[in-house]
Amino acid sequence: MEETIGSVITQLPDDCELVIVDDGSTDETAQLLKELESGQENIRVMYAAHGGASTARNHGLDMAEGEWITFMDCDDCLVEGFFEKAMPLLEDETDLYIFSFERVEFMKDEEAGVIRETVMPLAVEDCTYPIVSVFADKYVRARNLLVYSACNKFYRRSLLNEHGIRFRDGMPFGEDRLFNYDYLMHCGQVRTSSLRMFRYIQRNPDSASKRSYPDYFNTIMALHKAKMDCFLSLSKGTTKSEKRAFTGFDLSTEVSRMIDRFPVHPNERDENLPYINSLLFGEQDDTGGRYDVIIVLGSHNCAYRADKALETAGSDSDTVFLVTGGNEHKEGSITEAMFMAEYLKKRGVPENRILLEEAAENTFRNLKLSAKMIDAAVITGILPREAKDLRIGIVTAGFHVPRTRAMTRTIPWYDDKNIVLIPAYSPRMRPENWYLDSTSKSICLGEIAKCCCVGTEDTGE
Repeated sequence: MEETIGSVITQLPDDCELVIVDDGSTDETAQLLKELESGQENIRVMYAAHGGASTARNHGLDMAEGEWITFMDCDDCLVEGFFEKAMPLLEDETDLYIFSFERVEFMKDEEAGVIRETVMPLAVEDCTYPIVSVFADKYVRARNLLVYSACNKFYRRSLLNEHGIRFRDGMPFGEDRLFNYDYLMHCGQVRTSSLRMFRYIQRNPDSASKRSYPDYFNTIMALHKAKMDCFLSLSKGTTKSEKRAFTGFDLSTEVSRMIDRFPVHPNERDENLPYINSLLFGEQDDTGGRYDVIIVLGSHNCAYRADKALETAGSDSDTVFLVTGGNEHKEGSITEAMFMAEYLKKRGVPENRILLEEAAENTFRNLKLSAKMIDAAVITGILPREAKDLRIGIVTAGFHVPRTRAMTRTIPWYDDKNIVLIPAYSPRMRPENWYLDSTSKSICLGEIAKCCCVGTEDTGE
């Protein structure tokens, strides 16, 4: 407390006030604050029952009388000389200032027996955005303008009061983000500054950022949605493709952070992995029953997909296998489709039950050319019924099912067809283990991002 408050008092301008909220302390904090308050005219303290961070900050907002508002947490220290450099920047045209800061961690080096300081600078460039939509455009494209924290910003108090913007109670975390999204919706000009405002000091391994939270997945998804609602509505100069890429990047980043917490919080893994798997692998179709044709989408390593197709067809001697993929297989000098055709033949599938498509080099074209081949197979009698009466299975990697399903919905041919998505899992890409291997994790997180990017201009046409 002395370090944090002291970093402000030593440089607080005479025309500025410091509002301190004692959020129900049970030690000697209140007595120390009373002594501090009695000796300073521009320091005011509120002693409140414990209500949490949002309630405490809202108390402070209600007490504040200044034109501009900024916040500090109890683990922050204002950089020396900050006010002297920041105050001249203030102008009537700007509604929001975003400053740089640095994160400081003190970690014990067990081997050396000393505490080491690690500093991570978090910086923005000096820039003025004349309207908030231009700021939103930049954020959608750059994705890193330090929008989360409430402690590196100056807010216009009249704007907060005019629109009733306050911190939301009941949030386990992320209340800063929601406060900022609410505020941005009413902003005019925004200004970012390379000037370092404070040091965010992390000494306690049990701090709020490292403790376990119930319902973590749903809280993160709510925060992600709020972020998209804010920036996608404010951004006027970005394309649909840029907005989809922004959405996918943010979603996959949030999922990655959830997974990074698993080793420390195995209870969060048990609770949240099923939700993440539902997001990654999608809804599962009923894959039982017989199939007239099974489309097997190729990949760099597609033997496991061919095995899944054989398993799905079972002993049905009438099922036709349509193997597709024009890229080179990992064994080299052979296409994905040709590899699977030879693989199926070696396992007893007659050549007349195999259709080969090796022209397409992406999933969208694989699906389009497969549709044309099925129509041709109906005409020539290889397939016994009209395409709309066939049961068609599509075998692809389990993590690729949602995007494959989305792609079929952009191809009119598939609209009236009986389509079943059949997930195949390689040994390292199963629901229970994909996140344990760094390569598999990267591929699957990339797929989560790509699922937000399926559109007419993303199909490879």
